[in-house]
Amino acid sequence: MTYDPARGKRIREAISRGKFRKVHALAAELNVSVAAVSRWQNGGHTSLESACALAHLLDVSLDWLLLGRGTMDGHRNSAISATELLWIMALRGRSAAAQSNLIGLLDSIPLEHSLR
Repeated sequence: MTYDPARGKRIREAISRGKFRKVHALAAELNVSVAAVSRWQNGGHTSLESACALAHLLDVSLDWLLLGRGTMDGHRNSAISATELLWIMALRGRSAAAQSNLIGLLDSIPLEHSLR
């Protein structure tokens, strides 16, 4: 991945919130050099394999870490409930027009305060 100072900032933030207080310990756990971790923190090149390992080790969303999409802990809320699965299965059997109408209907219903 190319130079990206914003990604470096997110990496520094994730490291500071993680269980690793020393860059040496993080580098050792990832089996990379301290210089590599320093390069990542400054927005330098990182491989996808290293980014995946870093996101997993620090328990942060890979999308957030690499692209700034979503939230740092967005990966934790990705499981769908049984009810949501039933809705998905019901939508699959409908035409595109029916799906669009149902989504429009859902969009017109105000969210409950606890969901905002």
